[in-house]
Amino acid sequence: MHLVRGLVLLALAGASAALRPRAEPVEESSPGGSKTFIVELTKGCDVESARQELQRRAPGSKVRKTFESDVFTGLSVETTDHNVESIVRGLGDAVRAWPMRMVPNPAPIVGRSFTAEEGPAAAANYSLHKYTGVEHLHRAGLSGKGVTVAIVDTGVDYSHPALGGCFGQGCKVAGGYDLAGDGDYPVGPRQPDEDPRDRKGHGTHVAGILAGKTDSFVGVAPGATLLAYKVFGSGDGAFEDILIDAFLMAYKDGADVITASIGGVGGWSDNAWAEVASRLVDAGVVVTISASNAGQTGPFFASTGASGKNVISIASAEGGDLAAEPFVVTIGGTNESTFGYVPSNAAWNITTMPVVPTSLNTSVTDDACSPLPADFPSLDGAVALIRRGGCDYAVKQRNAEAAGARFVLVYNTPTSLWAAPFSSNTNSSLALVDVPGGEAMVRAYAANQTVTVDFSRKPSHKVGVFNAAGGLPNAFTSWGPLFDMQAKPDVAAPGGNIFSTSLDGGWEVLSGTSMATPYVAGVAALYIERHGGRTLHGAALGRAVHRRIVSSGAALPWSTTDPLRTGVPNNDFGFFAPPAQVGSGMVNATKVVEYGTTIDFEPFALNDTANFQGRHEISLTNGGDAAVTYRFSLQPAGAVEMLQPFNQFGFRSRRIKDLESIARPVHIVPEVAMPDPVVVAPGETKKVVFDFSRPTVGVNETAMPLYGGKVLVTGDNAEALSVPYVGVAFSLAEQINPAWKSIEFGQWGTPPTKTWTFDLNTTVRGYPVMFASFEFGISELRWDIFEANWTEDRWSYPPVEGENGFVGSATSYSQPGRLSPFIYFDSATMQANDTFSFPLVDLVRSYPFITDSYQFWWLGAMADGSQIKSGQYTMRFAALRPLMDPTNSESWAVWPVPQISVNRALSNATTQGPSGNSTRK
Repeated sequence: MHLVRGLVLLALAGASAALRPRAEPVEESSPGGSKTFIVELTKGCDVESARQELQRRAPGSKVRKTFESDVFTGLSVETTDHNVESIVRGLGDAVRAWPMRMVPNPAPIVGRSFTAEEGPAAAANYSLHKYTGVEHLHRAGLSGKGVTVAIVDTGVDYSHPALGGCFGQGCKVAGGYDLAGDGDYPVGPRQPDEDPRDRKGHGTHVAGILAGKTDSFVGVAPGATLLAYKVFGSGDGAFEDILIDAFLMAYKDGADVITASIGGVGGWSDNAWAEVASRLVDAGVVVTISASNAGQTGPFFASTGASGKNVISIASAEGGDLAAEPFVVTIGGTNESTFGYVPSNAAWNITTMPVVPTSLNTSVTDDACSPLPADFPSLDGAVALIRRGGCDYAVKQRNAEAAGARFVLVYNTPTSLWAAPFSSNTNSSLALVDVPGGEAMVRAYAANQTVTVDFSRKPSHKVGVFNAAGGLPNAFTSWGPLFDMQAKPDVAAPGGNIFSTSLDGGWEVLSGTSMATPYVAGVAALYIERHGGRTLHGAALGRAVHRRIVSSGAALPWSTTDPLRTGVPNNDFGFFAPPAQVGSGMVNATKVVEYGTTIDFEPFALNDTANFQGRHEISLTNGGDAAVTYRFSLQPAGAVEMLQPFNQFGFRSRRIKDLESIARPVHIVPEVAMPDPVVVAPGETKKVVFDFSRPTVGVNETAMPLYGGKVLVTGDNAEALSVPYVGVAFSLAEQINPAWKSIEFGQWGTPPTKTWTFDLNTTVRGYPVMFASFEFGISELRWDIFEANWTEDRWSYPPVEGENGFVGSATSYSQPGRLSPFIYFDSATMQANDTFSFPLVDLVRSYPFITDSYQFWWLGAMADGSQIKSGQYTMRFAALRPLMDPTNSESWAVWPVPQISVNRALSNATTQGPSGNSTRK
């Protein structure tokens, strides 16, 4: 990986909270310098004894939360005296520890809101379900009845009529808990209570997608029972321990499915939350978590909890329909129909006005793009109906106005995007109507029937209009894979412009992977209703449902644009979207629930060229009543050349491309030795092996190509499933090379020195500041201090204080990631003991912008809370290279090791450690 620092970065380094090792502010009032961890303890140990042992060994420590479950036993703690290594060594029952991170509030893309008085969405012709197989299952009588789904989110407004209107036993929202309270958590303390009612709206929207129901609106699993676990207060974000607590609580309360439309930037499968989520799947729970909405950042930017093994990570695609304002068309004086429209600005309010088409040809390509004939009937007092296309809206308006029109209704074409029409012409009112409505009016007028429209009536529903962008991946959906080359996301679902429930009985259009995730959770509920849940299947259920959902996915077209928001038509270049963007593709609920064929598999992670994993297998089961012959084929997707040299202000830093920089896909296909057709008898399971070879044709390794696709499994019983594969056609170790520059300290522009006083006076600033930019994720970043003249051949991992020349690990002030590089430590406003400790683990790559580099200030404190003493030392600042062995010194990208001198006698200011801490000896 490139870890780069230069003086220009001092002016550019920005603050991304996602890049900080510990989020602030902390949950409870606590001493400055606290470090927060989640610690796993030995299963079955005495947790209270472990808590007491920790506080005995580190009197300043505080236990925030204890976890006692057959899935996870542990503590969340604050301590001034430990890092991730020492807390495990110093606590007898500790198994491992993770730095605790904060997950931000969910932030979907907001569309239009509708009040309760405007009524529920979804007329009979508005449904996303016909595109996903859910409608078929509803017709078959499935609703999710008897299945319990837990929603971990902002809570649920259970007073909404579509969500049952009540809370508790016998209600749709039958239980749950508010783990955060309605106060300012995480700024202030948690204020938990028994009422998980939503105050923000996000969880309510999620609940409607999953299980909402009115006379004209239906969620995916309207018969499911919901449990609501509120993990957000009024502040920004939630710590991982509250999320883990909510997941374990939902498991204990009997949830068959746990869904969470939340997450932060991650990309590592072994973070604490992801680890717990994975174990819940192993215990039989289906877990769905959103892939996140950072798609514009490009590949290798996966979410936190969604990175867990066998957790279903959900990407987002556009749904097939969009919710629109209704208007009424009357044909022949009595035949009324409701269609959808969108005005250019204010809603129309005209009543019973006749419609006059400017052309009777519903295929015309340039309707009203030229002046209307001189003998064309007057449009005064009528609505002009014009087909879209051939010229701008303003031209059509001008030509209709010349014939007397003051209302211009343009009807859409099947391939045109649905969006509010824009025109600089304000002399007439303009609106867009859907294709069926426009063509129906033209046909009736051509048959000499009267056609009138009424925009004043407010039917008790919204209507659906065809979405020409339906099935395109949303540009916001975050890309994988994980930094250890595991495949994520897993599958896609409708998440763009989704209409669902909102606070106070209202309705709202939102977009995000947050909306796609409950859709898949609902599909899981339909499967469990038909085939049984945890009680019947036990621990096998979670993995089994994961496999059925992932293998059901239908390939989606390549798309890196956002047509509905940009107006730029999509160009798929003849490629499918890669699994790194959409997993296996759009979920198909009919396949999930009704197929007799089952595939058990691990997603085909081919890795990089140096660690290539070519052999993969599936277990193919025929659950039908007749023998089936299965055949196998490859469906490659578009590949991405990820490397983007970036040059700004004369400073050069390689980076992974953002989505805008990915101009078009490339064609990279691995060779695969496909097995011969396999005959599987009823009830039989057979293993099938696939041997991949490293792709070579069209590969430019220096461009860092990411490729993928799917293996298709097709039976002669008309059942077709698939397994995604993903890999990179280069060696991570060779292409991600270290490149370091100097460390900065002192006044701006002063030459570097190797003597540090750790004088924190704002006019001296005698401490080092390190800026680093990571081209790829870093599994471990160390800032270690050794005895003078220590050399790399003495490296031992993990280093232990007092052994082999190791003095200890450094710390960093916790705030600089949020500060301008021109701001330095100021004791009047900052606390020197507000630090986090090295080593840091599971860091994400830098954003595509230089301004989002990491920034570390070492103010003199060591990881155990003491202060570095005057003397001569060797400093080692190093990052573990991708997929490498940490015990090998050559596996680390090491900043050119300086021999440093610490001379506190030169300090003009008193620099002390936290109260009660000693000076490093």
